[in-house]
Amino acid sequence: MTAVIDPRIGTLIIVGVFIIVLGIRLWRMAREQRFRPATMWILPAIFAAITALLVVADGFTTPLDAVLFLIALAIGGGIGWYQGTHTAIRYDHAIHAMFVKVSPLGSLIWIAVLALRFGVRYISGGFAAATTGPYGEPSIPAPSSGSLVSMLLLVLALGVIAGLRAYLQRAYALERATL
Repeated sequence: MTAVIDPRIGTLIIVGVFIIVLGIRLWRMAREQRFRPATMWILPAIFAAITALLVVADGFTTPLDAVLFLIALAIGGGIGWYQGTHTAIRYDHAIHAMFVKVSPLGSLIWIAVLALRFGVRYISGGFAAATTGPYGEPSIPAPSSGSLVSMLLLVLALGVIAGLRAYLQRAYALERATL
């Protein structure tokens, strides 16, 4: 006898993990974090590589898709820069570091973008089980407009992270120039 598992359980697990990750992220953002200008671009580079792999894997490779992703990245960069203006920064030039405390407004912007992405994916059926073709091979559906919006939101989140880092890099360089 095989047990039938409700497909909604998978969605609930994803939502639960998402809430746990967001809780940890909010807790960490509420505290002052140490940023080293020499290494603060490693995490955004990893996130950019993962995003690029997802873009290609989901089949968003047309020139129009690329333009839309660049626009989303630019908008996200602007939001991240704005988030940086609401961030408390303390400098320690002796150890080449800065200590950053992101405002709750900035955290809410980032969380809203990711929550909206998950909401769009859920509504558009992005979490549905994979289908198979007539011979048992996995079937890859054409990207839908919901998938495109979801991917644009992921690129927007990448832009927010990069924009904040760019603001911090500029603030650190201006502080170093005054020494």
